[in-house]
Amino acid sequence: MAAPKVEVAPTKPGDLSMDDVFGSGQETAPAATATPPSVTDSSKRNSATPTIGPIKGLVDRDNPGADRGGPAPTVGYGGKLKTRFRLLSSVYYDVDKTPSVRGVDGAYRSAPRRLSRNENRLELYVAYTPNKHVQIVADAEPVLMGFSQARELDDLANPQMVQRFHMESDAAYIALTDIAPGLDIKLGRQIVVWGTADKFNPTNNINADDLEDRPLFTEPIANQMAVIDYAPLGDKLYLQGVYVPLFTPALLPPSATLGLRDPFSEAPYASQTERSKLAYLQEDWLPRNSKFIPDVYGHILQPENAFRNGQVAFKLGSKLGEVDLSASYYYGRHDIPIPQVNVTTMQAPLDASPGPANGYYFRADVDLVYPKMQVIGLDFATQIPFLGNMGLWGEAALIIPRAHKLTIDIPLPGGLDVTPDDGMMNKETSIVGYSIKSTPFIKATAGFDYTFGKHVYVQAQYLRGFINEFGAGHIGNYIVGGTDLIFFGRKLVFRAFGVVDFPSNNPSKHLTYDARTIGGPSGVIAPALLFAPPWGYVNFEVGGFALLGANKTAFGQAATGSSIAYFKVIGSF
Repeated sequence: MAAPKVEVAPTKPGDLSMDDVFGSGQETAPAATATPPSVTDSSKRNSATPTIGPIKGLVDRDNPGADRGGPAPTVGYGGKLKTRFRLLSSVYYDVDKTPSVRGVDGAYRSAPRRLSRNENRLELYVAYTPNKHVQIVADAEPVLMGFSQARELDDLANPQMVQRFHMESDAAYIALTDIAPGLDIKLGRQIVVWGTADKFNPTNNINADDLEDRPLFTEPIANQMAVIDYAPLGDKLYLQGVYVPLFTPALLPPSATLGLRDPFSEAPYASQTERSKLAYLQEDWLPRNSKFIPDVYGHILQPENAFRNGQVAFKLGSKLGEVDLSASYYYGRHDIPIPQVNVTTMQAPLDASPGPANGYYFRADVDLVYPKMQVIGLDFATQIPFLGNMGLWGEAALIIPRAHKLTIDIPLPGGLDVTPDDGMMNKETSIVGYSIKSTPFIKATAGFDYTFGKHVYVQAQYLRGFINEFGAGHIGNYIVGGTDLIFFGRKLVFRAFGVVDFPSNNPSKHLTYDARTIGGPSGVIAPALLFAPPWGYVNFEVGGFALLGANKTAFGQAATGSSIAYFKVIGSF
């Protein structure tokens, strides 16, 4: 976005100007050229500058990974070959105790403050364009996680347990361009990003979300697909069709298991009737009968790899004056699993002596599924010249889901009255109700951004429906905001980002039978400092990710994990 022009008073020779202190704000990675290195100002071409703009347009063909810092790719071989190499090393520290899960004795325990993550990632990007009709793109990202997973003596002989290593890839595709006027086809592993909002795109459902690294919040996971682009009138009219044969689920943070395995976490019932029954079971009856607290295990029911489970999407877009508009349709699945059946079995008699070795008399097995859905989307983006080129965007998705029911066993002979306040004795052996209704629902994002002068960037968005929310009765409302303070020509950036939820999102604040606080407001605060030394090639980032709120709130529940502080160093060339 172009910043409004700011007049600066002239200075006398030897005087310091504002730009001497804060930087001119005009430094950007110059366009890559085929000029030999011997005559190129390599210090500028390879200088690393923290990214300060919004993340809209996540995949930049000229600078893949630009949202994560670093220069544009180096160009060589007569302008036909682009390469980019990036090395990232990070350390995360849990600054508060990991959100706890109630144990077999009914007491809540949590892990101590600790180093929780060490990632070492090498990103290798290559794009070869031999002629105007063919491009070959590959991205490989070997990742070494620094913490050993060895638990048994035999594990020490297994390199995969001592040195956790895996491979990721954001691209492995062949693009055929202009095979007919305005017609392009891309085949292979790739990322297609839809929507005009920043990060929170309800119309963007083609690639699954990577939620594992919380400071990044969400990134798309590449998938195998065929993409057809047709632009008979350039940006005045363009169409895109996508077919994805294989379903890829979202990558969840480790804390997601805590939320599932906590028998006192909130279940996604769509009706208040079933939610009230479960609240009585969790907040009143189980605390007084701790032997019935189950050991919980989750089982994912993956969709079969068949053509009938493929994902299909279409998009029609246009540019009318200064407004970008598009309409889209998607048929596929929600990428975050939901529970469908909770079957509880007894592991040992309640009067057993001694008791079971693990302390649990019951075991609960939860089957989780990925619900099917159709999504009809609309979005727009524009700039408002008379407001200093303020950016404005909005997008909305009408989601039509397939209905799913959730069944939770009550392992008592003859059942249990889970509605004791209705004046009637109605014993039930299970709680059964819709987790996902067939009722269509809307998720939406609207926001703006603005640059004050050269050194202050602000952004705000309203969200209806967070990334993990799905189904009528489960959609909350949120406000997201952030700012960047830019110094020394973008070499130093102070960033602050936050999310708050509306009071209606969570249960009202109250105390449980055992005097635990539940419900109320919640939010996220994420400050960061980004620094690029003047000698280039390297970025540093120090930040935090604070999760605020009580249990059963959007950001206070165990599934969201612990608040963290982190440090990253990034080298690019």
